[in-house]
Amino acid sequence: MKLSLSMWSLHRTVRAGGWTVIDFLAFCRKEGIDSVELLDVFWQNQAVELDEVVRYTRENGIRVVSYAVGNDLVSASEEGRSAALREITDAFPVAKALGTSVVRVFSGSLHPGIAYDQALGWIVSGLSDAAKQAEEAGITLALENHGQLAGRGGQVKDIIEQVGSKALRSTFDTGNFLLVDEHPSQAIEPLLPYIAHVHMKDFKRHPEGRYQSLGGQTFEGTVAGEGDTRLASLIERLEASGYAGAYVLEYEGTGDEAEGIRGSYAFADEYNRAHGEGRP
Repeated sequence: MKLSLSMWSLHRTVRAGGWTVIDFLAFCRKEGIDSVELLDVFWQNQAVELDEVVRYTRENGIRVVSYAVGNDLVSASEEGRSAALREITDAFPVAKALGTSVVRVFSGSLHPGIAYDQALGWIVSGLSDAAKQAEEAGITLALENHGQLAGRGGQVKDIIEQVGSKALRSTFDTGNFLLVDEHPSQAIEPLLPYIAHVHMKDFKRHPEGRYQSLGGQTFEGTVAGEGDTRLASLIERLEASGYAGAYVLEYEGTGDEAEGIRGSYAFADEYNRAHGEGRP
């Protein structure tokens, strides 16, 4: 198992310190991390920064395995839906420049006054348009289980199958399923044929957790391997199925983010030793 690091794992540090993408990559270089996921939300001036980031990754042997956008295809206005589609397609040349063909996407959020079926129709329509353009560009869109509209395994599977394009696959986020009251060990089965990308995240039940599930349970982010997702068994299931994509750490715990990241990499090291594999 080769572990990568999402820049989201340091989002509090990044925002508090005004970090640029280069600052994040410098952190990775110092920590010996050579595989990352970048997000559109962290550009301060993409037009200025992109060339510098591409050069830094090449000079320092850092591979960008995925690029993530935060689109919301659920909008009552056609203009809003078109803007969300552009957010996805505008990411294609950025991802290509960074050296990756995987773009993490969202479905959208359930807004007041919008019925579930109507929202789902907009999601399928928008992702169908995006997938058509992704096919032409050689891009794989990886839909993350996130929120009420595509939070459960069956929902993600249904969207992928309705779109019906090999350019739309699944980002299997191991932690987010708990927030829709579905354990990832259940959600993984219907999604196995479609998983092209993995976010390795761990949550644990906590009475004062910041994350509340639809059923009212509260969770907190934690070091990989210390939560309720049963990460080791999920990784074993993915490997047994032949999954060959990236495992991207998305740490969302409290406290020092760097320490949480180090602890999560230690879990990956331990997993690999137990399974006779090399360093993550």
